[in-house]
Amino acid sequence: MSKLGDLLMQKNLITAAQLQAAIEESRRRGEAIGKTLIRLGFINDAQLLSVLGQQLGMPFCASLKDRDVAPAVIAAVPFKFVWHYKIMPLALADKVLTIAVSDPMEIWSMEDLKLHLGFSIERVLATEKEILSAIRQYYGFGAETVADILTQQAAAAPRPRAESAEIEDLGKDTPQDRSVITLVNQLLSEAINARATDVHLEPFRDQLRVRQRIDGVLYNMNLPEQAKYLIDEMVSRIKILAGLNVVEKRLPQDGRAIVRVGERQADLRVSVIPALYGEGVVIRILPVNRLFDVTELGFFPEDLRLIGTVLQRPHGILFLTGPTGSGKTTTLYAFLNQLNKESVKIITVEDPVEYELKGIMQIPVRPDIGFTFGQALRSILRHDPDIMMIGEVRDFDTAELAIRMALTGHQILSTLHSNDAAGGAPRLLDIGIEPYLVASSVNAFLSQRLVRRICPECRREHPAQDKLPEIFRQGAVFQGKGCEACGAIGYRGRTVIYEILTVTDSVQELILQKASSVRIEQQALREGFRPLREIGVAKVRQGITTPEEVVEVTQW
Repeated sequence: MSKLGDLLMQKNLITAAQLQAAIEESRRRGEAIGKTLIRLGFINDAQLLSVLGQQLGMPFCASLKDRDVAPAVIAAVPFKFVWHYKIMPLALADKVLTIAVSDPMEIWSMEDLKLHLGFSIERVLATEKEILSAIRQYYGFGAETVADILTQQAAAAPRPRAESAEIEDLGKDTPQDRSVITLVNQLLSEAINARATDVHLEPFRDQLRVRQRIDGVLYNMNLPEQAKYLIDEMVSRIKILAGLNVVEKRLPQDGRAIVRVGERQADLRVSVIPALYGEGVVIRILPVNRLFDVTELGFFPEDLRLIGTVLQRPHGILFLTGPTGSGKTTTLYAFLNQLNKESVKIITVEDPVEYELKGIMQIPVRPDIGFTFGQALRSILRHDPDIMMIGEVRDFDTAELAIRMALTGHQILSTLHSNDAAGGAPRLLDIGIEPYLVASSVNAFLSQRLVRRICPECRREHPAQDKLPEIFRQGAVFQGKGCEACGAIGYRGRTVIYEILTVTDSVQELILQKASSVRIEQQALREGFRPLREIGVAKVRQGITTPEEVVEVTQW
């Protein structure tokens, strides 16, 4: 059998000088030559295992992501063995278990597995990183923590299900509680590292479902099934983290916390509600130091210039419309960031304040004590603002105050619930605002939706599906294959598709006539208005998003 060093040199992975230096270092330290070569940076784990596999006659698997491991194989090998020996079961047939290992020299562990599992063992080589990644994929992240907690609970004296004030014991510094803290920390770290915007913990009769929302879509977080026995402890830990009452389990509660993951900080908004089989929790994840740059939202350059013209007007209202979750607040913050200068005073009224903006006075409303949008707007006029942002115009009182402020020389930015830009004016009329007030105060309506961006690392041309609208079947479209950069999703990040309707003289005339949104849109189209669909098609043609994303959020 050829020596390891000779094989590495034959493959031009190391030089003779590097091999000699590694031999001397390994002798001095009493270390295996392969580990020395890796530590010195001459080769990496995958290169070493590939050559070791050739030397020992063992297959080497460069990636375990493409292996389809059957549930029966996972069920046959308990997690405690997988985690203890750092192995990954891959297949089971005729009492022969195929496993991935990162150290082919650990023969005794194979004998241990034979004894406890009753299978013959066949091995393939894989890097430890690949094995750990596969363990997380098939056994769930945090599985070792859940196993530790349940083992400690089984060893401890039986205790009744925690009720009322007894939950406060979870705040004591005991080994069990430290494990629950670790599990919750792993849950939050996993979500933050995956770019999730929120985490949902949902208890049901026989399961705990944990999901995270990435780019607007919910995905299961693959928590171990045994975690369902720890839902009470996990919720109590989250409550303590957010400064909530761990005793109260009958009423909804809301709180917040700031956490750090590596170099990043995140602001957590925690909402807890009582449900049939426990308390449901939603944790919204907001970056603390987020930069709001209007050029990064996804507006085309010509439309950015149009928006800039609207924002430069000294008075009037810019309304953003669209459904909940369409990114209206983020766009408003980007506009405010662009307008924020030493020479102007900006005040916002929000419910709640989602992000902190440096140099801007932000006021959270408190409907529970009677501090509403209307009351806040009446008060802030005494603070002499130049620009105001109103989180949402939802009733006649707020809408009338906003319009009268715009007519008295203030610039107003706000959001309005309307399906499209052309429906903004009829919506204000429905609220009860007089047509002449709407026509003379509103500068523009901007409607938007969010669509997922194709991952640039794995984007490829793809034939359009026949079921798509005809316009998408003309020419090339793109999709993401799925890669490590996007977590095998094929998408990474989101962008806006939008429509901007400026209130021109002709549109003002239609508003005064109480015209329908259809007539307003028809007139706007004659003046160069581009609807959501047109912007969506343009972004599909540029390979920014997929036809499926555009079809899902627009009407065809």
